[in-house]
Amino acid sequence: MDNLTMNSNNPSRPRMSGSRLALVLFAGLFLAACSRLTEDNLQKVHNGMTTDEVKAILGEPTSSQTGSALGIVSGTTYVYHTSTSDVKITFVDDKVIATEGDFK
Repeated sequence: MDNLTMNSNNPSRPRMSGSRLALVLFAGLFLAACSRLTEDNLQKVHNGMTTDEVKAILGEPTSSQTGSALGIVSGTTYVYHTSTSDVKITFVDDKVIATEGDFK
């Protein structure tokens, strides 16, 4: 079954072997270590950029929140969080209007 074993709790569902699981965990840690959230990349983000342009530079946000003010203006805030950084990028009409963040 190519590095998969049968799950004794559910015989119809395969389970990863220890070596494959270790490889998956290592890949996840490696990708987290290669975060695109850097001071240099944040300097590339400027007012007027779209959400897609920001994602191309910084990657997917850790979280996002969308809201509106009096039902007139709606906006989205992307939050990028790592163990050493917190950055918020605010969009109105899919364009950056503000960036703020801490790099430690």
